[in-house]
Amino acid sequence: MLKKLYKYDLKSVSLLLLILHAVLIVYSLVGHIGFSFLKGGESFHTFEVSNLWGIAIGFYVLGFALFIFAIVIATIVYLAVRIQKNLFSDEGYLTHTLPVKPSQLLWSKVFVIWTWSVIDFICVVISVFTLITYKDTLPEILKGASTFFGTLFGSFGFTNWLEEVITLLAGLSQYFGFYPLLLLFAMCLGNLFKSHKIMGTLLSFFGLNIVLSFLSTMITFIIPGLSPFMQANLTQDNLSVYSGRLMIFTLVWNILFSAIFFVGSRYILTKKLNLD
Repeated sequence: MLKKLYKYDLKSVSLLLLILHAVLIVYSLVGHIGFSFLKGGESFHTFEVSNLWGIAIGFYVLGFALFIFAIVIATIVYLAVRIQKNLFSDEGYLTHTLPVKPSQLLWSKVFVIWTWSVIDFICVVISVFTLITYKDTLPEILKGASTFFGTLFGSFGFTNWLEEVITLLAGLSQYFGFYPLLLLFAMCLGNLFKSHKIMGTLLSFFGLNIVLSFLSTMITFIIPGLSPFMQANLTQDNLSVYSGRLMIFTLVWNILFSAIFFVGSRYILTKKLNLD
């Protein structure tokens, strides 16, 4: 049943998002073709901004950056609106009559957020590389990518591979765990408000985020192994160990509160649901 629910939820949100991301790809492709034809195929970074073409290119690149930012924000906002409508508006009366558990409803929403987070990231990367990849820029891009992945995976003797893995896991746990589940939990808390439920969701999301950020900072100050005030004489090796500890703390913190947000959301949907 979860699989069917996920397919339905994904289909209900994907049409508009697919159109928006397709427009982004086309926009970057048009820019690539235009820059290739100008000045005999030279890439846009060689143009002088003092002439008319340089000004036009500057506006295009600015618009491209703003477009990417808008697409990312629009994806998050649209998913949040659709989830809120599906769970807590008039549509929620139908949703909660389905023969599914509240945990399945939540997992379906989480999977949809994960899916579009990945699609969003891939589309942004493709659009950026489409715009900046030319015959003269490709060697530098490949060199930069090689250096990045070499550093990430510890190509210099694999000495820091564990720290890199923990850092990667900490980032993934925040991107795919902490924030999506915080968003769902904030929606459930907003549903408890008698009126202005959307405002309640926003206050819950930003309020919890600020409080938890402050709390995690205070904890790192208190714990000796994590406190920056107790690391006065850090060497390069000790700095690596200290950084690793922080990443482990971040990973555990994200996993812990992701679980808390999920359990709290399930409890509200099961015991405190208010569709008035």
